[in-house]
Amino acid sequence: MSSRIATFRRKVALGQYELTGHAKDEMEQDGFTIRDVKAAIYDGKILMTQRHGSGPRKYLVRGRAQDGRELDVVCRLTELRRLRVITVFSVRS
Repeated sequence: MSSRIATFRRKVALGQYELTGHAKDEMEQDGFTIRDVKAAIYDGKILMTQRHGSGPRKYLVRGRAQDGRELDVVCRLTELRRLRVITVFSVRS
Protein backbone atom coordinates (compact mmCIF):
# COMPACT_ATOMS: atom_id res chain seq x y z
CA MET A 1 0.00 0.00 0.00
CA SER A 2 2.98 2.31 0.36
CA SER A 3 3.13 2.69 -3.41
CA ARG A 4 -0.55 3.72 -3.45
CA ILE A 5 -0.01 6.58 -0.97
CA ALA A 6 3.02 7.61 -3.06
CA THR A 7 0.71 7.74 -6.10
CA PHE A 8 -1.75 9.93 -4.18
CA ARG A 9 1.04 12.28 -3.13
CA ARG A 10 2.29 12.53 -6.70
CA LYS A 11 -1.25 13.30 -7.97
CA VAL A 12 -1.59 16.11 -5.43
CA ALA A 13 1.86 17.51 -6.27
CA LEU A 14 0.97 17.54 -9.98
CA GLY A 15 -2.44 19.10 -9.40
CA GLN A 16 -4.16 15.96 -10.68
CA TYR A 17 -6.88 15.91 -8.05
CA GLU A 18 -10.46 17.04 -7.63
CA LEU A 19 -12.82 17.51 -4.70
CA THR A 20 -16.46 16.53 -4.68
CA GLY A 21 -19.06 19.03 -3.53
CA HIS A 22 -19.55 16.89 -0.46
CA ALA A 23 -15.83 17.08 0.36
CA LYS A 24 -15.90 20.87 0.02
CA ASP A 25 -18.94 21.11 2.30
CA GLU A 26 -17.33 18.89 4.94
CA MET A 27 -14.06 20.82 4.77
CA GLU A 28 -15.89 24.07 5.38
CA GLN A 29 -17.95 22.58 8.20
CA ASP A 30 -14.84 21.31 10.03
CA GLY A 31 -12.73 24.39 9.26
CA PHE A 32 -10.26 22.71 6.89
CA THR A 33 -8.72 24.17 3.74
CA ILE A 34 -7.35 22.51 0.63
CA ARG A 35 -3.89 23.03 2.12
CA ASP A 36 -4.96 20.96 5.13
CA VAL A 37 -6.18 18.16 2.86
CA LYS A 38 -2.93 18.21 0.89
CA ALA A 39 -0.90 18.18 4.13
CA ALA A 40 -2.87 15.17 5.37
CA ILE A 41 -2.20 13.24 2.15
CA TYR A 42 1.50 14.18 2.15
CA ASP A 43 1.89 13.23 5.82
CA GLY A 44 -0.72 10.50 6.13
CA LYS A 45 -1.09 6.77 5.92
CA ILE A 46 -3.73 4.60 4.31
CA LEU A 47 -5.74 3.06 7.14
CA MET A 48 -8.07 0.95 5.05
CA THR A 49 -9.51 0.29 1.64
CA GLN A 50 -13.10 -0.42 0.72
CA ARG A 51 -14.80 -1.74 -2.38
CA HIS A 52 -18.47 -2.34 -3.05
CA GLY A 53 -18.99 -5.03 -5.67
CA SER A 54 -17.18 -4.15 -8.87
CA GLY A 55 -17.05 -0.43 -8.03
CA PRO A 56 -13.86 1.57 -7.60
CA ARG A 57 -11.68 0.98 -4.57
CA LYS A 58 -11.84 3.78 -1.98
CA TYR A 59 -9.08 4.61 0.46
CA LEU A 60 -9.19 6.12 3.94
CA VAL A 61 -6.10 8.27 4.52
CA ARG A 62 -5.41 9.65 8.00
CA GLY A 63 -3.04 12.57 8.35
CA ARG A 64 -2.64 15.96 9.98
CA ALA A 65 -3.83 19.40 8.96
CA GLN A 66 -1.39 22.29 8.98
CA ASP A 67 -2.43 23.15 12.54
CA GLY A 68 -1.84 19.58 13.74
CA ARG A 69 -5.46 18.41 13.90
CA GLU A 70 -5.99 14.87 12.70
CA LEU A 71 -8.22 14.43 9.70
CA ASP A 72 -9.40 11.60 7.51
CA VAL A 73 -9.61 11.86 3.74
CA VAL A 74 -11.67 9.37 1.74
CA CYS A 75 -10.49 9.25 -1.85
CA ARG A 76 -10.17 7.14 -4.97
CA LEU A 77 -8.56 7.18 -8.37
CA THR A 78 -10.88 8.06 -11.26
CA GLU A 79 -11.03 6.38 -14.63
CA LEU A 80 -8.76 9.17 -15.89
CA ARG A 81 -6.29 8.43 -13.05
CA ARG A 82 -7.02 11.65 -11.15
CA LEU A 83 -7.31 11.59 -7.37
CA ARG A 84 -10.90 12.29 -6.33
CA VAL A 85 -11.38 13.43 -2.74
CA ILE A 86 -14.83 12.14 -1.77
CA THR A 87 -15.06 13.45 1.78
CA VAL A 88 -12.97 14.92 4.56
CA PHE A 89 -13.66 14.81 8.28
CA SER A 90 -12.04 15.65 11.58
CA VAL A 91 -10.85 12.80 13.77
CA ARG A 92 -12.39 13.40 17.16
CA SER A 93 -10.92 11.74 20.21
